[in-house]
Amino acid sequence: MTNIPSEIMELLKAQTTTKILVTASKDAKPHAIVAGSIAAPSADTMIIGEILMKVSAKNLSDNPKASFLISSGKDAYAIECTAKARLDSGPEIDAMNKALEAMGLRAAAVWVFKVDAVFFQGASPKAGTKLA
Repeated sequence: MTNIPSEIMELLKAQTTTKILVTASKDAKPHAIVAGSIAAPSADTMIIGEILMKVSAKNLSDNPKASFLISSGKDAYAIECTAKARLDSGPEIDAMNKALEAMGLRAAAVWVFKVDAVFFQGASPKAGTKLA
């Protein structure tokens, strides 16, 4: 089991952090989106609300491997994951939609991921260093 380090968990909570999901199709064509609904409910789990993400959702259905890029200033972290569930009912989707309601958005589902590895990818010679 791989855990996201605590300093990255804190960065994930910040509203000013840029959060990107990268998926790939069956034929390895990459697709990246910026998404504000990316979160980590625990150190070994990432989630994202499925909001207007038709290509990403299709890619995840065909290829469960994904990467989240979390960036703030010169610091950036890649969190490699494997999708383990798509939840379209239950407490997870209810909580996500309650949080999104103030923005006038609604998620069709919540994707749940297992964390596989964490890398530093910031602007420094340490880029590419595996952290977890």
